Amino acid sequence: MDHEIEEFKIKTAVQNKNFDFDVEYAIKLNRWLLKPFGIWPLNSSSTKFDRGISVISSFICCLLLFFVMIPSFVVMFVSEKDFKGRLEIVGPTSFIIMVVLKYFFLITRGDTLKMCIDTIISDWSNVQAKEERKIMFRNAKIARLFTIICVSFMYCGGIFYSIFLPLITAKSLTNGNNLTIRILPYRCNFIIFDPYRRPIFDIVYVVHCFCSVIMYSITTGICSLAAKFVMHACGQCEIVMSLLENLIDDDKQCSDIVESKLATIIVQHLHVIRFKCLLRFVTRVEDLLNEVCLVEFLGCTMNMCLVGYYIITGFESADTVRFITFTLLFISFTFNIFVFCYIGQILTNHCHQIGEASYMIDWYRFPGTQARFLILLIGVANRPIRLTAGKMVQFSFPCFCNVIKAAMAYLNIIRTVTI
Repeated sequence: MDHEIEEFKIKTAVQNKNFDFDVEYAIKLNRWLLKPFGIWPLNSSSTKFDRGISVISSFICCLLLFFVMIPSFVVMFVSEKDFKGRLEIVGPTSFIIMVVLKYFFLITRGDTLKMCIDTIISDWSNVQAKEERKIMFRNAKIARLFTIICVSFMYCGGIFYSIFLPLITAKSLTNGNNLTIRILPYRCNFIIFDPYRRPIFDIVYVVHCFCSVIMYSITTGICSLAAKFVMHACGQCEIVMSLLENLIDDDKQCSDIVESKLATIIVQHLHVIRFKCLLRFVTRVEDLLNEVCLVEFLGCTMNMCLVGYYIITGFESADTVRFITFTLLFISFTFNIFVFCYIGQILTNHCHQIGEASYMIDWYRFPGTQARFLILLIGVANRPIRLTAGKMVQFSFPCFCNVIKAAMAYLNIIRTVTI
């Protein structure tokens, strides 16, 4: 169990009997993906040693990322003169840039991230009704499923790209000659030394592999965070809708029970809105995930186009390993952008459903002026929160279709130019 859970239990009276299991189930995978790289926020009870380890981890990650990114820039803008050769470099380099930007945006929002995680822990601690726990558990399960699938595709494609593709490509280029050809996962030019001469090659290759693990973990970790936060918010919305549906069971409901239920609904709904406003990844440009979503939207569109080109060239050259590698990476990028579009669509739908449930209540059956409390609920629900990329593009199913069409259109342009 992580320290933030123990700290929360000390400070707060936990009402959920299954609190430890539920919270671990909800956030464990996210913590595993992000904590080794200094992204997972520390709590107030963390020791100086823990904070020092986190700072060192962040520094090493940044160092490794720049170790790969800067030499790739040198190759792309200085060393490589051929257009097709530059196309081969643009894909991996753009992916590195995506990871660096997302890592920067996330690590500089540590306080906001901690508040989001604390809110999730708080919501799980307050669960009492079995139906509410069932709703939250179902949404947590969906978020975990997204994480597992995302990790599987990204690491499968990444292992092929970082390990098998360089080795097999080098072997095929050697073709029985005495000439030894060495290929790194990411093309690089360090200017001051030759990275393709041993033992420097071995060191650079190992560093590239470590950097690949960092990039794959950050990519999948951020995607899983977005899924976790939005699906948790959707779970809270479902609880609000459940309370609305059960607000008036029949005419036998007495006035004080109705008033108590209505107050509970309003407090619960305002808590959901406060949670979403706290996250800011669905409403405000300044939020961490809003910026990350913009990077993901632009980067995935570009990478799907370039990876599609690599798939075609692998097929035309009968390079099976290259074809399989980039097919897996294409599926991974497609699934990542699908997750963002799916959770954005689900979030919008749930907000609309809260509004519809509010409208369908028989408000005239409330005694006195109690129906006025519904105005607040309807007013907030009437402006559904959306997950956007830079507050310019709303993530939804139509957005996913547009991304696919744009990527294929750019791919067609590249094919036309390179023929």
